[in-house]
Amino acid sequence: MRWSSMPFPLRLHEHLPLRTARLVLVPLDLSHLDALAAMLADPIVMRHFPRVMTRVESEQWLRRTIDRYQQHGTGLLAVLRADDRGGRPEFLGDCGLQVRVFGGETHLELGYHFTRQAWGHGYATEAARACVTLGLRHGGMAEVVALIRPENGASQAVARRIGMRPGGAVLHAALVHDVWHTSAEPVAGDTLQ
Repeated sequence: MRWSSMPFPLRLHEHLPLRTARLVLVPLDLSHLDALAAMLADPIVMRHFPRVMTRVESEQWLRRTIDRYQQHGTGLLAVLRADDRGGRPEFLGDCGLQVRVFGGETHLELGYHFTRQAWGHGYATEAARACVTLGLRHGGMAEVVALIRPENGASQAVARRIGMRPGGAVLHAALVHDVWHTSAEPVAGDTLQ
């Protein structure tokens, strides 16, 4: 999809918060910095990314993400699990749709990071499915892509579970990434509430 054919801003944030059976996805803000910085500094979480981030780099990354909400009407979101006892929601990671340009075209890209404590509970799949459903339902887009490192089996499994399929590869951040695709067909297991 060429840049000129993407309707800017996408206005996906008008449909927030996103709620699923167990999660709430809200725009990231500076209140999330401590948890976000801890996650992005974890070498296990970041093993498929170029490197871990310092707190200063995490804050810069967060501020760029917040700026993208205004520019593009979309971006990565905080993924929270509500405390059943009414306490503060637990920060599990981030997930959302970003505007990404590669191969001379503009794409709506699914991206996510999750804390190690959140792994193995299906949260990434639940959040990713909600974000893709939002993008296909309200973004006027025919396709959502995900850039996934070839050795990142866990992210590939999430993509597969939400109906994405690999097709092609790109160089992003000086690393080869497989391009996973899903189209405007109904997303299996649509759980938006």
